[in-house]
Amino acid sequence: MRQLRVLGLGATMILTAGLGVGLILSAAGMLSLSSVWDFLDTTPGSILVILVGVALLLVAVHFLIQLADERLNAALFHHEGDWGRIDLAPIAVKELIAGILREDIGLDRFRILLRHRIDGVGIAVRTTLSPDQRVTEVGERIQRELTKHVADRTGVEVSDVTVLVRSIRASESGTKETRSDETHA
Repeated sequence: MRQLRVLGLGATMILTAGLGVGLILSAAGMLSLSSVWDFLDTTPGSILVILVGVALLLVAVHFLIQLADERLNAALFHHEGDWGRIDLAPIAVKELIAGILREDIGLDRFRILLRHRIDGVGIAVRTTLSPDQRVTEVGERIQRELTKHVADRTGVEVSDVTVLVRSIRASESGTKETRSDETHA
């Protein structure tokens, strides 16, 4: 895969350099545009135009893949281990948090948002509590448990945990709602 990437970058460099040199020579009057147009009207010229068009499309696809890789890399949470970097996908962090909220705290209705912070991850939990639960006790327990367990289990430091209690109502029989939103940079 690496050899293919190097080959693609080399071809991209040659193509863009060739187009750049051709345009500079045309602007300087060293290459006649009328002779270029005459050549492009021939069959070999048409084939050359098609090949350049395909090459430009491949260059665009290459840059699209690079952009997607950069976005994916920016979304990952990182931990520097003893032998190198450990990357963690946001969905994995959300699954861990959801398990802690369900198993350790007993919540069944919540929404998780993650934010990249300089010093780790910011976690926002939006939840619904039952009338018999104390908001401050549950909120502080969520903050304490997530700060402790996420850092211990993933190596990613938790910079802050924000808890929003969206409503207080009796649980509906048989319905459980668990949602996770996208990670925000």
